Amino acid sequence: MRRLLLLLAWSALMGGAARAQAVRSVLADFGPNDVTNGNITPSPDANGNYWNNILNQTGVADTFRLVDRANAATGIKLKVGANFLTNGIATGGLLAPDPALLGQYAIATATQDYFFLQGTGATSVGTLRLSGLDRSKRYVFHLFGSRVATAETRVTQYKLTGSTVNTLTLTTTGPGVGAGGYAGNNNTLAHSDTLTADASGAIVLEVSKAAGSFAYLNLLRIDVVPGRPAGVSYAFQNTGFELGNLSFWTATGNAAGASVTTVTKHLGAYAARLSGASVGLQQQISYRPAAGVTSYRLSGYLLNPSGAEALRGAQSAHLELLYYDQALALLGRFRSDSLVAASPANAWTRLDAIGTIPAGTAFVRAAAVWRNAAGAAGSAYFDDLELAPYVPQNPFKLTYIGSSGAYGTGATNNRGYTTLYAELLTRRNTAGRGAPWVTANVCVPGNNTVDVLGRFERDVLPQNGRYVMIGLVLGNEGIITGGQATFNQFRTNLIQLITLARANGLVPIVNNGYTRNDYTATQYTFTRQMNALIHGWNVPSVNLLGGVDDGNGRWAEGYWWDALHPNDRGHAELLYTVVPSLLDALHAGKALPTRRASSGIVLRNAATAPADLIRLTPEEVVHPFTTALRFRTAQAGRLVEVQDSAGLSAGTIRIASNGKVVYQSARGNTISGTVTVTDNRWHQLVLTHYYARGATQLYVDSVREGTVQERLRPTRLDLGGNQAPARLQLRDWLFYRAGMNQDEIRALAADSLLKSSQELYAPLDGRRVVSADSLTNQAQSLNTLTRISSPLAARESARAALVSLYPNPTTGALTLQAPLHLEGVPVTVYDLAGRAVLTAPVRHGRLSVARLPAGIYTLALRLPGETIHKRLVKLGN
Repeated sequence: MRRLLLLLAWSALMGGAARAQAVRSVLADFGPNDVTNGNITPSPDANGNYWNNILNQTGVADTFRLVDRANAATGIKLKVGANFLTNGIATGGLLAPDPALLGQYAIATATQDYFFLQGTGATSVGTLRLSGLDRSKRYVFHLFGSRVATAETRVTQYKLTGSTVNTLTLTTTGPGVGAGGYAGNNNTLAHSDTLTADASGAIVLEVSKAAGSFAYLNLLRIDVVPGRPAGVSYAFQNTGFELGNLSFWTATGNAAGASVTTVTKHLGAYAARLSGASVGLQQQISYRPAAGVTSYRLSGYLLNPSGAEALRGAQSAHLELLYYDQALALLGRFRSDSLVAASPANAWTRLDAIGTIPAGTAFVRAAAVWRNAAGAAGSAYFDDLELAPYVPQNPFKLTYIGSSGAYGTGATNNRGYTTLYAELLTRRNTAGRGAPWVTANVCVPGNNTVDVLGRFERDVLPQNGRYVMIGLVLGNEGIITGGQATFNQFRTNLIQLITLARANGLVPIVNNGYTRNDYTATQYTFTRQMNALIHGWNVPSVNLLGGVDDGNGRWAEGYWWDALHPNDRGHAELLYTVVPSLLDALHAGKALPTRRASSGIVLRNAATAPADLIRLTPEEVVHPFTTALRFRTAQAGRLVEVQDSAGLSAGTIRIASNGKVVYQSARGNTISGTVTVTDNRWHQLVLTHYYARGATQLYVDSVREGTVQERLRPTRLDLGGNQAPARLQLRDWLFYRAGMNQDEIRALAADSLLKSSQELYAPLDGRRVVSADSLTNQAQSLNTLTRISSPLAARESARAALVSLYPNPTTGALTLQAPLHLEGVPVTVYDLAGRAVLTAPVRHGRLSVARLPAGIYTLALRLPGETIHKRLVKLGN
């Protein structure tokens, strides 16, 4: 969870009243003592400090008893856990540290060698346990890791767990990460929050990889600070009540109504119970300005219990953030939302109070307030207060959280599908096709839903992004041995993660499960069942299985790195299953689609009046895909044309003279159907393609008509045209960026609206009940259908291609460019409901849409002889 930087004890030690505190420091050097790769640090060093030399020894007797930098015994013991490896002098250690950059830490024997971690899963985490700590004192950790290498950027995560948890990261390796272009860390330490020991007097340090192939720890310093600084405190104390009492808290009002309990708690072992008549619990700290911090967020968790304790009537609880000047005059009060009787029972709810820091602030006060004027029965539980700098949420940021697949394992330099998607977003923005998206990856290999639930708030919320993509798989959950119980846990926890994200103001996106080479038919069935659930949930989702499945729940041949992970080709296939404009559609407020009843549209085709073409041009490169369509006719003719490989060839799906469907591939392959469809009844056509597997399958009314081996890259799909049946009725055109298995095909046939990886859902509603435009795309993408009317199709299409809009998306100013006369041309802008919301002429090649709300629009230019339609995305101002 986010921590207030100005409250860091190491900062407090640097100046002001805090300098008078009695602080002891402990220095530790990690690495081998083999001369070739490392040496112990002799004491005292050049600065007169004594060091503890920690070797990679894990036996029962190998517990290091630490001294402070003055060589006095501390009573602190350090135990090295499994999985650490050592290296150093000959393998990239910092051999010549610069005192100008590292100060007291510029001791060559300390920086030249290191502990490191590699591998995946449980072996990728190393643990150091410090015991014998004094629970009345506070501890601050300063950690240094470095290894010079240009192959990749590596980031180490340090997780400290005492009575509270603090997670921090440090970039240790990579091109130019250090001062002077050094490809390693030569100037930076990671500094922890102030921690207290747990109930056993211990703090555990876990070292793991946050990015890259390795994690490092060269040295650390521990500062031991008195538990309550004399006269001044810059940090709230006992915020989770883990002292087992109300120490440091002041109760106001009905003081007897505030108590500490172990019965109901959020994190740790304790929480506060507020009951009886109105009562408040509050703390006050001194304020110290920090560069760039103008607002704070006060957060805490409150719970409405069930049964006799449940809130009732007007009872409520909330948080307050208050600012005071030196004379304790109130400068500002900011309240959170309230926990009330209607709040969910037995669920911890995070409440936030956010407020700008007024000028003259000298003190900050936090309060949990229980309102119960009547004194009736009822209680609220309160836990885990936190004060942090408030950084407004970035509306253009996506955070990935999950396990090794989303981390990038198996790809060169971990450049997996999430990185590839981030790169695609950047290219789209550069080309004017998308917003300026940025991403962050906080995935940890080996994680399951339990792990991610435990660290979601700590790792995702500090990223301040609006969107979070959750990438977890049943394999890590233990599905191979756990069966139905594991399936149920995964489903329950995934729903909880979605709820948690939304409760914190985030928009979640869920990635469906994918393959493993150790899956049997049983695990494959569980994976398909879970994906079927996610398809139907009210959350944007991505069908990763539809990119890499070999048909039996394993990786397609040639697309895996090891049994559990895809290789570079596999990660690329996973990328292709993500709708490119998904984030832009979400930002524009496009709702998740729901099944809409459609009367369909009718295309009539005659030699003198050819049928219109309804055209879909997919966004970006397509590999796996599925297209589905319902149709009704009594005549033979072409239903769909699939243009392939940048227009070099085309395939068709047509109704032959015998009334059966025939697929003629762009690669020359043929599937001849068996179901008669010229009976003027509704039928469903599905064409699904797995590029990695190299297979295309044709279905009619969920009957598989055949399979051909081929690899396609469709660039355009057309319905209708001059080869269509004489009368053709169409509805419910779907296009997905993933292949589909038999389960999913049957679900489509049963009118289930599968939503994962959906780029197009066009009900094709001729009665315009769904919207004012019969070609409206309901899917969460910004792609649109184009109607090309005959006989002017070629001329209209060519002229439309000459007109470009930029920037698009735009916040207001729009430039229209074309080798045509556009000056004074009238333009009408329509919203998604088909309403005209703006009419204005083009002036000097520009048009202002600044007054329009954020959303998706159609811009119509009325040129002589035709009207050209262009898609427009308006961003918030």
